[in-house]
Amino acid sequence: MRHLRLATAGFALVVLAGCSSPFNLSDLSPQTSSLSAADRNFISQAAYGSLAEVELGQLAQKQASNAQVKDFGGRMVTEHTQMNKDLVALASNKGITPPSSPDPGRDAIGDMLEKLSGPEFDRQYIPQQLADHETTLTLFQGEARRGQDVELRQFAERYTPVVQRHVDMLRRMSTQAISSN
Repeated sequence: MRHLRLATAGFALVVLAGCSSPFNLSDLSPQTSSLSAADRNFISQAAYGSLAEVELGQLAQKQASNAQVKDFGGRMVTEHTQMNKDLVALASNKGITPPSSPDPGRDAIGDMLEKLSGPEFDRQYIPQQLADHETTLTLFQGEARRGQDVELRQFAERYTPVVQRHVDMLRRMSTQAISSN
C-alpha cells in the first residue's frame, strides 16, 4: 500500500511538473513554432506519458506474474510505440521536438516498479497504469475538444478511443484483482 501511495504521489508531481514547464527543454520557445502553449504542452505531456507506457509495458512483460498483465504490457509497447511515432512525425512537421524519454516523475515510478516482481508487481502496476491512463484520457479529450491546431486535434481524436480502451481494460483487471483477493 505504501508503494501505491508513493506511485500516486509521484504521478501527481509528474502532472504538476508538466503544467509548469511544457517541455522541460530550454531551447523550445514560443517562437520555435506557431503552436499555442496549450498545443505544445499537449505534445509534451502525450510524449512523456506514451514513452513511459512503452518502458513500463516492457517491464510488465518481464516482471508480471498475471498473464493479463503481461499481455496488457505487450499491448502498451505496441500501441504506444505507434502513437509515439505518429506524434513525433506530427510534432516535427510543426517545428517541435517532443521529449525522447519519460519525465523524472514517471522514471521514478518505473524505478519503483522495477524493484518488484510477480504478484506484488501486478498489484502496483495496475492502479498506477489506471491513474496514468485516466489522466492521459483527460488530456486527449481536452485536446480533441479545445486544441487550436487542427492536426493535433485530429491526432487526439484518433487516439482517444485507444486510450479509452486501455482505461477500460485496466478497470476490468483492477476489478478482477480486487474480487480475487
